[in-house]
Amino acid sequence: METLIAEIVRKLHSLSEIKILKVLDFVDFVAWDKEYLTSRPLSNDLFQEDEEFEVIADRLADEFQMYVGATIPYLSDYSVSRAGIYEEHP
Repeated sequence: METLIAEIVRKLHSLSEIKILKVLDFVDFVAWDKEYLTSRPLSNDLFQEDEEFEVIADRLADEFQMYVGATIPYLSDYSVSRAGIYEEHP
């Protein structure tokens, strides 16, 4: 087994970075453990994804505000209400 691993490592040294990343993706796929994925609690993962999304959304909002400046036009309550949305516009 050690000889086989040494041969794989030797051949990996001759590959470009892009091909090595493809090999890594393949190894991750082959080593994928369905039981591990199903045994993890989903609620924790979803909570973590929500936190990550909030961090990214806050960062994007901050960058947008830096780009646009402090003069962001706000919509009135009426314009976002049902009556305002369905109002006839010329």
